[in-house]
Amino acid sequence: MTVRFSGLLCALVTGIFLCLPCPADDAEANALFTEGRTLEKQEKFRRAAGKYMDARLMADDSILKGNALIAAARAYRKAKLYGDEFDCLEKLIKEHLGGIDFAMVVDREYKIADEFFKGHRDVAVSWLPFIKKEDRTMEIYEAALKNAPCSAQAGESRLRLARLYIDEQKPDDAIRHLNETAKLFPGSEAAQYASLELSSLLLQMAERGDGDNSYSRQAIEAFDNYLKTYPDSPEVPWVKKAREKVLNLMAKRIHAVGAYYHRTGQNDIAERYLADVVKNYSNTEQANKSEDLLAEIDKGYEIPPNRDRRFTPYKVDYKRGPTPEDAAPIMVVPENSGNRWLLPVRDLKKSVVREPESN
Repeated sequence: MTVRFSGLLCALVTGIFLCLPCPADDAEANALFTEGRTLEKQEKFRRAAGKYMDARLMADDSILKGNALIAAARAYRKAKLYGDEFDCLEKLIKEHLGGIDFAMVVDREYKIADEFFKGHRDVAVSWLPFIKKEDRTMEIYEAALKNAPCSAQAGESRLRLARLYIDEQKPDDAIRHLNETAKLFPGSEAAQYASLELSSLLLQMAERGDGDNSYSRQAIEAFDNYLKTYPDSPEVPWVKKAREKVLNLMAKRIHAVGAYYHRTGQNDIAERYLADVVKNYSNTEQANKSEDLLAEIDKGYEIPPNRDRRFTPYKVDYKRGPTPEDAAPIMVVPENSGNRWLLPVRDLKKSVVREPESN
């Protein structure tokens, strides 16, 4: 019985292997490649790309596989299926790095990411053009930046990617790219915008609250770097005001911890926090409050007589310009503004008066 079962099993296994297809060879791949070329000449680009990908799957030869990927990427680009084209380019980089123009391939990845950033989405089904595939902007930018982090497009691309991460409520990823932009492209316009955006983002994170003042410390560092690197930029007054605001937030949190320990009767610990505010955040509103509480805890603590002059808030010096003359060119008048403006809007860059167009 055992012998008969073993023989039956061997026969079954043999039958299964006989039913399996034979290994594909390059002749079949070349035939599929030729079909793809024919379809591409007929401008049936989506179907042509499918044939090229089939040829890659069937081929044994590495060069033939690489040529099939290149052809498929070209056909997908003509079909405006940029996401599929990107997938082909990534396979070329990972599997055929020695046989491609790496700089050209990565440059194309950046351009594909830019198209997605502008709003492009691949069509899921050719006869239903209103059904789109998912947004792959961040994925493609990340891949391009990983492949060529210091390319000419990388600075602007990192700024765009950081903005997308901010919109997606992923501040840590945004902070990473803004820091990289400032570090990898010093002196560039992209680096200045990245430094300013980083300062703004960290200010928002500090205002939301971080228990250990981590974002606040990063914000102060970002403010100081910006003031040191761009001392003459028009944003300096805002940066100084924002820096003062964050310092006050930090002092307020530390003072609150000290006040809590005082309320719970742990005055030894409270004094440490309050003394930290007085020593390291003396030019803040909370310094005086901390000194008052220290004096209440320790009767021997003496408050400096001139402390009220210690905190000097930063004041922005606004420059007032002359009011435009009544004869200045008018771009839009109240009655043609859709109820948005109460007064005429004047074009300060033009010297010729232009009459408002009638609706």
